[in-house]
Amino acid sequence: MSDSKGVYKNVPKSEKKYDPPEYEAPRGFGARHMQVLILFISLSVGFTIRAHLSVAMVAMTSHGHTCAKNISNGNQTNELNVTSVECDKDNIRSVFQTYDWNKKQQEMTLFAFFVGYTTMMLPMGILAQKYGGKIPFMIGLAVNGVTSIITPWIPHFAGWIGVCICRLLQGATQAAFYPSIHTMLGKWAPLSERGRLSTYVYTGSQFGTIISFQVSGFFCGSPSFGWPSSFWLWGGLALVCFCMLAQFGSASPQQHKTISTEELAFIMGDSAADAVPKKRPTPWKHILTSPAVWALITAHAGSAVGYLFILTQLPLYMNKVLGVDIKNNGLLSSLPYISMYFMAIAFGNLTDFLKNRNYMSLINIRRFSNTVGMVLSSIFLLWTCYVNTTWLAVTLLVISLGLHSGVHTGFHINQIDLAPNFAGPMMGLGNMVANLSGLSIPFLVSSIVGDDVTNQNKWQITFIVMVVLQVVTNMIFVIFVKVDLQQWNFYGDDENEASDSKEMCLIKDYTVIKA
Repeated sequence: MSDSKGVYKNVPKSEKKYDPPEYEAPRGFGARHMQVLILFISLSVGFTIRAHLSVAMVAMTSHGHTCAKNISNGNQTNELNVTSVECDKDNIRSVFQTYDWNKKQQEMTLFAFFVGYTTMMLPMGILAQKYGGKIPFMIGLAVNGVTSIITPWIPHFAGWIGVCICRLLQGATQAAFYPSIHTMLGKWAPLSERGRLSTYVYTGSQFGTIISFQVSGFFCGSPSFGWPSSFWLWGGLALVCFCMLAQFGSASPQQHKTISTEELAFIMGDSAADAVPKKRPTPWKHILTSPAVWALITAHAGSAVGYLFILTQLPLYMNKVLGVDIKNNGLLSSLPYISMYFMAIAFGNLTDFLKNRNYMSLINIRRFSNTVGMVLSSIFLLWTCYVNTTWLAVTLLVISLGLHSGVHTGFHINQIDLAPNFAGPMMGLGNMVANLSGLSIPFLVSSIVGDDVTNQNKWQITFIVMVVLQVVTNMIFVIFVKVDLQQWNFYGDDENEASDSKEMCLIKDYTVIKA
């Protein structure tokens, strides 16, 4: 696979042509569709656990009737409150009590998840590549399920710090979700279906967030259920997903017990993943020196900053400038996610249609999708801060986030184009950089807007900075993007076996068309 100096090169231009797959897609609901469904449900449940604490925290810290007893936590005594039950230390229903945590403690508890999530992203990507996507995903579901179920009892023994530790563990193990999904999609999603299958899975993030806000809000606000029910519901569903993935999930088509011969031939005939699963060392030198990899990481970071700005700062802008409390309006808070959900599915189907009908080359599809998702989306975002009508501002926001879904068929799956065997580590690296980049948002807003949060002109400057960031990072991606299957996708093959390997044939036969 390499020359005498061990340097891996791109496929020669004379070999860069794509022929239709030898096998047609089998009709009906196949094994690959079952894997996509399992991953979608599991990711949805994971995002409910990630998102629901922001709703549950309000109920957990609401002031009810002061309890006559205090619970000691080391040298600190926490006053407890009771909502609809009597304060009885031996009564199991005392788990429904509320806590007098200050704003700083609440923020640290919410932030703990993202500390674990960001720090463990790269290690989890390596684990997904080494052991396959199934096992790390299952571990994440199991840890999230157990810690969610026991969380309502944790404050009795460890206070808010104990809840922080639970959230830290949840974030650290959920860091495996995206790299694991990318690793499995690299093996299960053939090129001709890559757009729609990947978006079907990743829309779980929007779907999970939508139902988390609505269902958790119902449980936490109900005197019959109470806030612990939210933790028990999502924790229990996470364990159900763990069992479902263990029973019906498979890390690769070759390991699936009931896949048909026709479907296996179709997947392998239109894929560049290992024909036989192998444990390969991660080619970090090739990954870190690849301009195409850094281009997609740059786009990932720019996209994440823009997306997090909308989610964290736009509600403040709309509340202080337009007088709209979008956070406490269930419909308004869900509309952007609903828009993203349906638009992501539309982008997935559209891009596969364009590719399979040869209306557009794959590299231009990636450029087009990413440009719509970052540049066109940011134009509608900028427009939002120049209108003073509530319904128009909300409409523009919904359109902006809907268009942002284009990145799902842009940079977001470009790792699988480059090297499906190492899509997990590349996703882990990119997601880590993206989440670290998101930490700049509070500093940016505080530097420009400061305490003058009702000043629309200052907010407009902030929005312009966001738009410039989207345009520049997208431009870098458009210039340096590649969809060539990189030869380091097969890094680790023995030199003497390289010339006869099936993987080399796959490179020659199934490298994508170039514009």
